[in-house]
Amino acid sequence: MKEISEQKYSRNMALSLVAGMVLGAAIVLVILWALGIIPPTVQESEAVEVSAEAESEIPGDISKEQMEVIPEPEVTKAPDASEELQEADETAVSGIYLLFTQSASWESEDGYYYQYVAAIENTTKERITDWEIAVPDFDGCRVDSYWCCEVETENGQLEITPADFNEEIREGSKAEGIGMTIFSEKEWELTAAFVEAETENGILIGKQGSGPAVLKETDESPGGDAGVEERRPDQAAVQGAKDPDIQVGDPLAGHAVQEDTPVGEHGRLRVEDGHLVDQTGEPYQMHGVSTHGLAWFPEYVTEETFRTFRNEWDVDVMRLAMYSDEYGGYSNGGDQEELKRLIDDGVKYASRQGMYVIIDWHVLGEGDPNIHKEDAIAFFGEVSDKYADYGNVIYEICYKPNGIVSWSDVKQYAGEVIPVIREHDPYAIILVGTPQWSQLIGDAAADPIEGYDNIMYTLHFYAATHKEELRRSMEDAIKDGLPVFVSECSI
Repeated sequence: MKEISEQKYSRNMALSLVAGMVLGAAIVLVILWALGIIPPTVQESEAVEVSAEAESEIPGDISKEQMEVIPEPEVTKAPDASEELQEADETAVSGIYLLFTQSASWESEDGYYYQYVAAIENTTKERITDWEIAVPDFDGCRVDSYWCCEVETENGQLEITPADFNEEIREGSKAEGIGMTIFSEKEWELTAAFVEAETENGILIGKQGSGPAVLKETDESPGGDAGVEERRPDQAAVQGAKDPDIQVGDPLAGHAVQEDTPVGEHGRLRVEDGHLVDQTGEPYQMHGVSTHGLAWFPEYVTEETFRTFRNEWDVDVMRLAMYSDEYGGYSNGGDQEELKRLIDDGVKYASRQGMYVIIDWHVLGEGDPNIHKEDAIAFFGEVSDKYADYGNVIYEICYKPNGIVSWSDVKQYAGEVIPVIREHDPYAIILVGTPQWSQLIGDAAADPIEGYDNIMYTLHFYAATHKEELRRSMEDAIKDGLPVFVSECSI
């Protein structure tokens, strides 16, 4: 009996030693995987084999519960985000898509200015709770202005973090209109950028312009083996997405949209392939009437007037002309609250008639829209927030730039006003005036605004004086793919 007991003891000791060695090997593999010395695929396959072998060798008097369980390492944010971002592989499972677009550039006596806008798309099935963009190689540069974000420069790198309202990006959604103007004494180009996003389950990493890989929907728990599907980058997912439809019966300014009205028949408008189309994708030409200056002729803004235009003139859009610089205008002694009340009345009267309505910032006397830019930014921020859910409001952000103002001046202005509107209303049509009283449409065609959907450029003509040359400019711009909107014309 003693000999048998000693043999059994020796056998158990040997088996325990084997089990301990196998378990030790498993721990080493996990540590090597966590340090990045072996790839995850190797660790996973070997761990399965080791686990099966260890179970077969467990002696009868050692339970499975007594064996140490090695949890899968948690994904945590690296101490140095920039190094982690720069090492991210383009084929890694990121689930996010970062797109930087240069929307403008100009040269000054001191150096060079570059304007960039960025969008972050969340293609995962989980909500992003915070994010950070890193732009390396930023030595010698500074941020001159920025919007829809916060910026900080540290150790030659630009770090971009959210504003209060776009910190969270829901599943299948995006944050866009993130922008900044960058100054450099020497010519500079953004060649690389990285985004790191926090979720409840870990960190996602993406690169500028690289396509995301998205996790398939499975029945597995978050810790299970979810399948991975590669997806080509789709710029239309960030730009050009179809806007929400407007249906007959939907509420609009306290009234239901009627079937036999312009909005009831054509719904939400958008720009597609350089043309204005309705929500069915059919080309749509609008016919409308503009009020005179609201500050001097407020009596034109009545529901009866708008109803008469719709029923007897077949008008489908009303334009509310609010002068900015002329005496009594919004930025020159005008009663701003009264002017905003007239705008509000006009939007509601047009909406109740099922018509479209243009809110017009009537740049004329000042020539350069940048002169009252701060007023314009505050105004369009307020009205776009107020009417974001309407779907029939169009914003004309500068009426007739004129004098010595250039297209680059107008484009710089538009680059600061458009993001304010897009912060509240991602879908509305935005009209941008062109120099020389909205006639130099070719300048815009040669250097259009980038990074935004549903932007159109205005052309104005008066038939007695504007002849073949202006018509040819318009035809050439349209051939170049520029979306043209004639927001004023007469005899």
